[in-house]
Amino acid sequence: MVELKEGIILSKKAPKEPISFSYEKGTINYIPYEEIYKFNFLKLKDQALDKGELFIDGIKIYPDENNESSLFVLAVNSLIKVTLCFVTTKKEKKEKVQFVQSELIKLRELPTNTDDEKNAKIAAIFETIAALSPSYVLVDLNDEGNENSVTLSRLFDKYYQELLLIVLQERPLEQPEVIDEEPDVVSLNIGTNSQVTVSKEKQKKQSKLVKSKSGSPFGKVLKESIKGNVMIYLSFVIPTIGVVAFSLLSPLYAQTSNKILLIPFIITIVVCFFLYMLMTYKCSDFEDKDHKYAYMIINTVTTLIGYGLGFVIYILFKLFDSDIKGSGSNVLGIVLSIVLALILITSVLYLKPVGDKIKSLFKKKK
Repeated sequence: MVELKEGIILSKKAPKEPISFSYEKGTINYIPYEEIYKFNFLKLKDQALDKGELFIDGIKIYPDENNESSLFVLAVNSLIKVTLCFVTTKKEKKEKVQFVQSELIKLRELPTNTDDEKNAKIAAIFETIAALSPSYVLVDLNDEGNENSVTLSRLFDKYYQELLLIVLQERPLEQPEVIDEEPDVVSLNIGTNSQVTVSKEKQKKQSKLVKSKSGSPFGKVLKESIKGNVMIYLSFVIPTIGVVAFSLLSPLYAQTSNKILLIPFIITIVVCFFLYMLMTYKCSDFEDKDHKYAYMIINTVTTLIGYGLGFVIYILFKLFDSDIKGSGSNVLGIVLSIVLALILITSVLYLKPVGDKIKSLFKKKK
């Protein structure tokens, strides 16, 4: 059972006065879209509770005087999208997360070539979820992947006695979509056509729901993207330097007697360009638009830094290499470097769908 008593949720969509609600097994608990703040609160999207008491499975989560219990949520994305919430002790939390992940990952190899196979996999996912006994299961009918209402309805009817199912109803056509910040969750993709990706859960005291001090949702996403992925973003600088520096130098050396250097220069450009694209493809599986925009902003900055460093290397060559010292303005090299840099910066917009399409074609041939 999940119960909030006289709670004040600090969310723009939540009422200002205290509210109470409870959900339990034995029925399918539908939440109207107009009350999405309840769904997001249970999804730990809005982790701010000013007053009240929160109970899950009979355990007082907030306020937690003993500070022993701990929450974690896990988002499963494979043909369907559901979010699982577990209550555990802090000592057992790490082992519990690993166990839940390992059980669900076993399903990733199930075939999904036909509708029957897809329905069988969805059923297997729910069967595994029931065996894991989460405190509650959240299903958003507005999520892409949850359109198969017939299959979901059958599964709801089958498992509502075993699982505490909380379902957000579809958004009315005339009502705008509510966009909230992403929760701190362990994200698990158990699809057969993509890698299993598990993001590390942030080490926050989720047993105590505290007031958020962050600014706008996008500002928080941008800040956390920088903080949590600094080394990943900086790794884009090196291939950018290779592409820019040698694309600037190649036209100059093509005009000298030392044309043999063009071979390693061109090889370096190709290798660095391919490396950048590969890294971009691996980073292009975003949780939402905010994460995508944050990536684009930060990656543009790091790529421009790489461009600047590559240009410095180019200047040093022009100053100290007698073969190209005193050469002209090098319009061709500058234009080529700018074009390649723009391709690198914008690759995130088209590389993922193109790469997935190519992968699917190779799999069909096999």
